[in-house]
Amino acid sequence: MKRIAVLSALLALALSLIGGALFAAKDYRAERFDAEWVVGEDGALLVTETVVFRFDGGPFTFVYRELPLDYSDGIEVIEARLDGQPLPTGEGEGAYEIDDDDPLKVTWHLAPTSDATHTFDLTYRVRGVVRKEGGEDLLWWNFLPTEYEYPIDSATLTVAYPASAELIGAPEVRRGEAAVTEGDGNVRFVAENVPAGAPLTVALRFAEGSLIAVPPEWQAREAQVAARSPLVAGAAGLVALLGGGWLVALWQRGRRESGFTAPRAAVEYAPPSKLAPALAGALASGQGKASATHALATVFHLAQRNLISIEQTGAKKWYSEPPYAFQKTPALGAALAGQELNEHERSLVDLLFADKNGAKDRVTLTEAGRRLQSKLSPFSKAVESELRGMGYIDPARQKYGERFYGWMIALLVLAGVTAVAGAFLVRSLGGWVFLMPVVLFVLSMVALALGSSYSPLSEKGEDAAARWRGFAEHIKQVAKGRESSWETHTFDRYFPYAAAFGQAEGWAKAFEQAGGTEVPDWFSDLSTDDGASVAALVAMTVAIKSSSASSSGGGAGGGGAGGGGGSGAG
Repeated sequence: MKRIAVLSALLALALSLIGGALFAAKDYRAERFDAEWVVGEDGALLVTETVVFRFDGGPFTFVYRELPLDYSDGIEVIEARLDGQPLPTGEGEGAYEIDDDDPLKVTWHLAPTSDATHTFDLTYRVRGVVRKEGGEDLLWWNFLPTEYEYPIDSATLTVAYPASAELIGAPEVRRGEAAVTEGDGNVRFVAENVPAGAPLTVALRFAEGSLIAVPPEWQAREAQVAARSPLVAGAAGLVALLGGGWLVALWQRGRRESGFTAPRAAVEYAPPSKLAPALAGALASGQGKASATHALATVFHLAQRNLISIEQTGAKKWYSEPPYAFQKTPALGAALAGQELNEHERSLVDLLFADKNGAKDRVTLTEAGRRLQSKLSPFSKAVESELRGMGYIDPARQKYGERFYGWMIALLVLAGVTAVAGAFLVRSLGGWVFLMPVVLFVLSMVALALGSSYSPLSEKGEDAAARWRGFAEHIKQVAKGRESSWETHTFDRYFPYAAAFGQAEGWAKAFEQAGGTEVPDWFSDLSTDDGASVAALVAMTVAIKSSSASSSGGGAGGGGAGGGGGSGAG
């Protein structure tokens, strides 16, 4: 084993060295990145970019340029060249491809190229570049890409503008560094030894109206969005205020009369009644709703009465706990025939031991856990029905509380509808349009929280629930080792209740640590040693808990410069 580990380490080192060498052998840089901008009298920009790439190693098969559409009224690609030759559009070698998305992407497809220098030209027109800002006509644009991984030896930008345009103030380099030279109707920006990823954003300010009479479409649209955003935000705020207030008022209206005060839970050291563990657990939860935890409590309660046995069916592996199975006993058939089981117990037996192929006498823990996760509804309804029949659940209060879940679903649907509608309105209303679906979603969660906190229990149910919570607190203290576990030979007495309160594992471990625990008759393991059998019982509770864990529950100018985008080769 040691030789294999050493060989594996050497192989990994060799692969990393080879990979590093291969990576180092493929590199590229831009010897020149030049651009000519011709500013039109309509505020459009005619751009010609010329990039000379030096490829070292390889092979390289493509070069790309991304052109974001932000702060423009659209981009039209006019021509792409390779080494001075115009290319056709297409996806094969010697062609260029245009992806009309945002950002717009142009890709030159090359024949495999290594250790060579090639020149890439791209001509495109950008509409609506010049904007209105601060009483001026402003050209604010990114000369270099905003994302690129190659160094640039030399970058030169020449901007030509109409004679009718009156340049005011000095040309600006707002991001990056460049030398600036002004000429007659043109400005030149030059940068040397530009590191990979370094930005270069320039701005030219012209007298108002000397280039454009009205703002470009995107800027006018942003102004409209800015004007409408207070209305959209106000409408969303009003919905949040009225909707939240209405839900809270609905919840308050359904509260109990002031004459009833829910009792405080005092610690109980014995079950306060003969209520079945699953019913006690659902009642103590305050909602009368059953979960997989309560179903497991019923399994143990049936086993305690010799109606089900739990068997270890295989040895423990180093990577997993040992397998277990639930087995019917002959007494179960007699109990079913004699109508000795209550509604939720019969439902659980059907859940565990019957499927589309008919009844079974044995089911593995894995399969039982899967069924508890996916088919618990009949069991839950049976528990709820029994509690209602005993007078612990008030049908009127239950019906009133369910209204919150109905409103939750309605609000979620409405949030989805408004989100879809917002996708069509975002152009005219901006991102604020999605505030309304967010508000509706939050209101749906408020409805869920209020519904979950609304107790369907009757006054009799509230009183009984408080006492069972007191017993649950005692179980919890023992399970956490804060109270001593007495009478270890009677460990089995409260085990189903511990399971109902989510404390089966802790309860078993507490008694194991105390020593002297007798393994219940309903549990069979592969060990002949009492201590090992107790440990196997603890392992079984851990495995059962894991098998059902997933189902248990107890300004008009815009915000920045346009242009930029990505660029690279590979």
